[in-house]
Amino acid sequence: MEGRILIAGGGTGGHIYPAIATIEALRELGDFQFLYVGARGGLETRLIPPLGIPLRRLWISGFQRYWTWRNLLFPLKVLVSLVLSWFILRQFRPDVAVGTGGYVTGPILFLAARQGIPVLIQEQDVHPGVTTRLLARYASRICLAYEAARTHFAEWSEKVAITGNPVRQELLALDREAARAHWGIAPERTVLLVFGGSQGAQAINRALEQVAPRLLESYDLEILWQTGRVDWERVQGGNLAGHPRVHPVPYIEEMALAYGAADLIVSRAGALTLAELAVVGRPAILVPYPHAAGDHQRKNALAMQQAGAALVVEEAPGWEARLLEALKAVLDDPDKSRKMAQAWKPLARPHAARAIAKEVVQLLREHRPQETAVQITAR
Repeated sequence: MEGRILIAGGGTGGHIYPAIATIEALRELGDFQFLYVGARGGLETRLIPPLGIPLRRLWISGFQRYWTWRNLLFPLKVLVSLVLSWFILRQFRPDVAVGTGGYVTGPILFLAARQGIPVLIQEQDVHPGVTTRLLARYASRICLAYEAARTHFAEWSEKVAITGNPVRQELLALDREAARAHWGIAPERTVLLVFGGSQGAQAINRALEQVAPRLLESYDLEILWQTGRVDWERVQGGNLAGHPRVHPVPYIEEMALAYGAADLIVSRAGALTLAELAVVGRPAILVPYPHAAGDHQRKNALAMQQAGAALVVEEAPGWEARLLEALKAVLDDPDKSRKMAQAWKPLARPHAARAIAKEVVQLLREHRPQETAVQITAR
């Protein structure tokens, strides 16, 4: 099957990686032409061009929930983005438009729907973002990661499909030996992977600097640490700099090599991270971002703790000591670690990207009924 598909999503890896996974799945189902629409300065400007997909960027950002002069630019940014979106749609003429979240999806998908182009939106969280809720009335299909999110779309229930969150296909076949060799880590060592999402997390970095010396003294442990680019320079001058069993990097391009090497993980509780943890099946200590919209990270994390797959440590005064206690509780109890890893299995949706891709193709068939229907064999 052929067609032109516009993909919009940006800002952070939580919106971009689901888009990439969906593109990979769509490439298996047909000969499609893609155009990616992202935001200026977003992570997509580094991740999308290497895929051979044209990238157009809009001048758009979120409206902050506190006073800042940048909010005064928001109406102008929306207006400019709508004009640019009109030109993008006129030039590319997509058959379907797909959004995976972020403010950039608002202008382009709104205009696409108004022009009669079928729109699919994919929501990663239990608590949908503002843009997703605003676009729901205009969408032809709404793909949700969690059944619990359906209540937010009761008015458009006939559009809803529960697909899960798409993850990168390389995460489905991790190679522990190759991953350890990549990082130069001995096979017998226990590996702690620490990361704070695609942007990093300074609070987690500072906590690790406090607890790591005691962990390294007590355990035959190596730490693989994504610091984030913003905090990279400070970390290089910190107390763990140069330690032979600590491997800090500003950003991990190939997460399959990080997950493959890891025995235990400390991370935020964003929806994409949880989807990946479920697929790779590693015990985790979750530190939810305390300022997430709708407190969705804390809700996500507590749900994983209730399922037995993770422990939750919330940021509060003295939380570094609780983080150390949680890490020791897992490191000291191999049976607990094994049970936590197994608890992820029923939560995993490894073929979510393919399910979303099928929904996209179905929209194409409905929009272009004169074409021969594509036959898609379920895997």
